[in-house]
Amino acid sequence: MHPFFFIGIVHHAVLLAVLAFFVLFAASKADGFVKILGNVLGYLLLICVILWIIAIVAGPMFGIHSFGTMGFYDMHPGLGPHWVHPPMQPSAK
Repeated sequence: MHPFFFIGIVHHAVLLAVLAFFVLFAASKADGFVKILGNVLGYLLLICVILWIIAIVAGPMFGIHSFGTMGFYDMHPGLGPHWVHPPMQPSAK
């Protein structure tokens, strides 16, 4: 697996965690239904971050390719070099 792939995982996880922090911070300052909605959305974001990291780490163990590591022919089964037109053969006279 490409080593910079993990930097992308950490980058996106940190961004979502920071977003969840700000949502939870804004919810703590709100009142009523907005507070409840903000808490629910903030905790859902944190749960999504945790599940996303678990899925990325555990995916290859179950045969799931990570994003960015599969080739074109892996994404489109049935396509491959056999679909390319054969080279022109000289005609026999």
